[in-house]
Amino acid sequence: MLRYIDFGLSHMEVPGEASICIYITGCPNQCPDCHYPELQSKDTGELLNENIEIILSFYSHIASCVCFLGEGEAGDTERNELLNYAEKAHGRGLMCCLYSGRDIVIEGWMRVFDYVKIGSYKKGRGPISSPTTNQRMYKNTSAGFVDMTSEFW
Repeated sequence: MLRYIDFGLSHMEVPGEASICIYITGCPNQCPDCHYPELQSKDTGELLNENIEIILSFYSHIASCVCFLGEGEAGDTERNELLNYAEKAHGRGLMCCLYSGRDIVIEGWMRVFDYVKIGSYKKGRGPISSPTTNQRMYKNTSAGFVDMTSEFW
């Protein structure tokens, strides 16, 4: 089950969106120089399934998107849980974003998200706000996922 250590409203994580950001713990990536190393512990935080409705209710009147910052241990159980939360958010008229942090191509199960950010943090390449970053943000359009990373620059 997914755990989180914090949530809040941000205009920075998804360009053009007011996002409810939920900080998911259990990140398996272990990126050197991680910006949020507290997310690496898998046993830290509260169970998201016990609080997702409260979190969505708290901000849904002013938010346009829910951003899941992490995918836990990235297994099938966590994926199914994230898909369920995305369905709940979409049911409230909110867009959904997933920050994966894994060095992958977008996977089939991620198609439910309106935005997907992939790529581990590499200090020498910089964060997503740097033109030299290896990280990529994609928007899900009728033509498929389109790279929108440059909107952070």
